[in-house]
Formats: sequence, C-alpha cells, structure tokens
Amino acid sequence: MLSLVLIRLYLLSLLLLFGCDWLDYHIQNSPTNPSENIIFSGITETDSNGNMIGNIDSDDWCQFDMNLMDSGYGLNPIYPNPVTAQNSELFGYSYQICYQYSTPYDSTFTNLNHINIDIVSVNNDTIYSFEDNFANGPFGSCTFIADTLVVDSIYRMHLTSDDWNCFGDIQFQ
Repeated sequence: MLSLVLIRLYLLSLLLLFGCDWLDYHIQNSPTNPSENIIFSGITETDSNGNMIGNIDSDDWCQFDMNLMDSGYGLNPIYPNPVTAQNSELFGYSYQICYQYSTPYDSTFTNLNHINIDIVSVNNDTIYSFEDNFANGPFGSCTFIADTLVVDSIYRMHLTSDDWNCFGDIQFQ
C-alpha cells in the first residue's frame, strides 16, 4: 500500500516538474508499454544479405544508407526476414538475425548517442534487448535468439533514443 502511494507521488511530481506532455510522450513511446496495441500489418522480406526480396511493409523500418557516415537516425530491416531456426554449434537451436542502425555522427566523439533496441511480442514479452551508450554513426550487428524464447510468429523490433524511435516487424518460422 505504501509503495503504491509513493509511486503516485513520484508520478505527480514528474507531472508538476516536467508537464503532462513530457510524461505522456514517454509513456506512449515506451517499447514495453503494456497498454500499447501492437498491430502487425506484415513484414519486409529480406534475404541473408539484407536485400529486399519480396513484400515490403511501408509502415516498418526507417531505412538509411550504411555506406554514409552521417545518415542521422535509422533502422534497416533485419535480415533474413522471415528467419528460420537452425542448430548452431555455439548457440544450440536458435534464430540468427542481423540488423543495422544509425545515429547522428560526431567526428569529435564528444556528442555520443544513447539507444535501446528491444524485440517484443504482441503481449510485450521481450526476447531481446540491447543498449548502446556510445552510438556514433552507422553500426551493424548479428545476434542469436534461443528458439525456446520465441512463442509467437511475429515480433516487433524497437529502436528508441531520447530524440527518436522506429520499429519493424520480424517473422519467426
């Protein structure tokens, strides 16, 4: 009971300090917001090299050119998509996905960006989370997700920062 009162006092103090617009923005743009209604309208199909090969979901992803050092913020479609589980000698039966993201580039490295990347289900169950406190320009990564974590066929990848957010859908087969 006391903790509920403290939470309410904390939220009220945030409202008074920062205003309703700030709090509403951060609640609505949280990738793990339980009230968020995730609507999957399709996926952007890619091959294992990241080339688009079929359906393109125009509501997903915020594409950028990985060859440009300063593309600003961006999140390219994961590849491959859809993704199929395979037996990996190091990671067991898992899904390997690769992704690329970009943040504004600062050649002096004095203005670094903080980003979060999460993969969540329609029920907001998180199966992957990555945080980069030193993002500066384009970056590419691959990761393995254990097949035991994947219980739905479609998930959403969110990239969020203090200034920007983007998402795209992933199909697991």
